[in-house]
Amino acid sequence: MKIKYLLGKLLLLIPIVNKKQFVYQLLGVRVASKGDSYFIGNPMLVGDYSNLLMHNHTEIERNCFLLAKDKIEIGENSTISYGVSVLTSADPNAPYNALSKLYHTMKAPVVIGKDCWIGANSTILPGVTIGDFSVVAAGSVVTKNVPSGTMVAGNPAVVKKYLKA
Repeated sequence: MKIKYLLGKLLLLIPIVNKKQFVYQLLGVRVASKGDSYFIGNPMLVGDYSNLLMHNHTEIERNCFLLAKDKIEIGENSTISYGVSVLTSADPNAPYNALSKLYHTMKAPVVIGKDCWIGANSTILPGVTIGDFSVVAAGSVVTKNVPSGTMVAGNPAVVKKYLKA
């Protein structure tokens, strides 16, 4: 497994755009259904690649940071724009940092529904679910679940608009 992982990391350095899905699957990225098509634009992924589940026609644009210590699922037809951070864990350096008594280590999955658009430079914190047909405005910090059919914005992100299909 380690050789396969190292080979995959090496292949990502070579500009082979039409082979990237193969390379990411070699690294362990999972697809919901055989034949699903997706795009990953060289994000910084920390954690286990097998924690990333991609559905059909999903995109992760360049310069994203994915902390995949737990599951990250991206629904069908959804886009994560440039510079987005998706975090599945938080740790104040326990047990060394005294703050760890107040702020415990957290690890929880992030689920992004289908037909969603996560705006550039947004941050999604651990345990958040973003409902289907939702927009996270650029630069937002999502700390709580986002209902389906809404647009959220701000820090922390709050509902700004209800969307109609």
